[in-house]
Amino acid sequence: MGYFKRITAEEAGISPASLAELYHRLEDPALGLHSFMVYKNGGVAAEAWWAPYRPELGHTLFSASKTYTGLAIGFAVEEGLLSLDDRVVSFFPEYLPSRHCENMEKMQIRHLLTMSTGFASDPHDFNWPRPDDILARSPSCFHQEQVLDPVDWVRNFFEHYVAYEPGTEFVYCTHASYLMAVIVQKVTGRTAFDYLKEKLFDPLGITNVSWEQGPQGYNVGGWGLMLTTEDLLKTGVFLLQKGQWEGRQLLSRDWVEHATTVRIPMHSSSNPEMAGYGYQIWVDSREKAFSLRGACGQVCTVFPELGAVVAYTAGTNGPEREAIENLIWNTLVPGMKSPGYSAEGRAAWEREQQRMAGFRIPVPAGKPSWEAACREASGKRYLLGDNRLNWNAITFRFAEREGQRDTFTLESREGTFTAEIGFEEWADGVTCVKTADTDTDVSLLFEKVSAAGAWQEDGRYLLQLCFRETSYINTMKISFAGNGMAAEHTRNCSFMESTNAVLTGAALDAGQYALYENGAQKQESGYR
Repeated sequence: MGYFKRITAEEAGISPASLAELYHRLEDPALGLHSFMVYKNGGVAAEAWWAPYRPELGHTLFSASKTYTGLAIGFAVEEGLLSLDDRVVSFFPEYLPSRHCENMEKMQIRHLLTMSTGFASDPHDFNWPRPDDILARSPSCFHQEQVLDPVDWVRNFFEHYVAYEPGTEFVYCTHASYLMAVIVQKVTGRTAFDYLKEKLFDPLGITNVSWEQGPQGYNVGGWGLMLTTEDLLKTGVFLLQKGQWEGRQLLSRDWVEHATTVRIPMHSSSNPEMAGYGYQIWVDSREKAFSLRGACGQVCTVFPELGAVVAYTAGTNGPEREAIENLIWNTLVPGMKSPGYSAEGRAAWEREQQRMAGFRIPVPAGKPSWEAACREASGKRYLLGDNRLNWNAITFRFAEREGQRDTFTLESREGTFTAEIGFEEWADGVTCVKTADTDTDVSLLFEKVSAAGAWQEDGRYLLQLCFRETSYINTMKISFAGNGMAAEHTRNCSFMESTNAVLTGAALDAGQYALYENGAQKQESGYR
């Protein structure tokens, strides 16, 4: 059931017809939604999850994590542990830039909060523990003579040139969020996560939560927080209530009001509705709304004048995110402002609620293995050539009769695991990695996986892997011929091109495998 009570559309003061229209259109698989919740007038009026995503599962928030870093700063300021006027360099005397930079010395905590650091572009470069192709890249904003430290992210921050007077220009800056997490740990003696556990997570009953750490033992600050959709919604309600929760003022009303109003204006022709930025919070020009926002569609929007909060998670790209936003503003918001009621609207909403229980991420359509000619490939261990994914071998075992499930075994740099593959349904499994060991921006495997597959008319096997704690859904279009295999691998959304890869493999007999294992003969064997 969750923390919030569930209420009717009428109790929430929302037009049932508008909710019916909203959810009818949100079901569209092209939008890539994973969850969606609507809160108003003290309760949840509407919610949906797209299987295999479920209410109890945490979901990575990407840059919506930044808001929590900003809240940690707020708590620390109210405890008197730091001030918005504190100069950033004062916390890091051992990291003073090798080149004198007057603007760097002027940079204050408030400039980190509002992304008005003075950097000309985001110096986001967190090298560890990312794949080799990420390590090899050198963003154009760096000085040519600069040598980045793959482990010391704090030093890398101070080695960047600050082009503008701090406080004058909005430039999105993930590295600023990281530095704030570091500062919180310096002044509290605890990680930002542990500090927020006391100040925010425990009071709000947020228990299914984790936050990634960087190589120096600090929470990454700008991404990496994972919690449930309802806990994301709780955060929005906490901000709607100006820092109050269950009768306790956890964070001062003044801080929340400052954090959720424009502190640095924005002028964007591509997004004219965005008025500016608060304290790690996006501020809209409409309805005094503000948002926590993360890549691939992790959003919590608060509508103070309507007493409402909308939270959702997704695996989307730009156009789909815009389409979701338009549906909220053009369909839901009018229904909250003018909650008309009719028998037809109520009936339509009841029909949608029944359908919502069956929402799911689409599974591959086609034939099951027991109807396809796939016996030759079943059970063969295909050794994979060098590839961007660092996958070493894959084995499929295809079902021979109805009621059985296909399985696959993947051997990778991270280890080996076997998982079932559902036909016309998602089959849940686990991999060889743990959530705590992943980097949600760029990791390729995650702990919880759901798989579905089917044979296509062109003879290929279509396999989809849904890592259901993340936005990522991987698709493999696989061809088998003799002892050979080829697979086109893509991901629905990604921060790096290396997730798009062609894998080739060969099933070797004992003699060929001995050649493959012999490094001196590996190249001559042709299996690379």
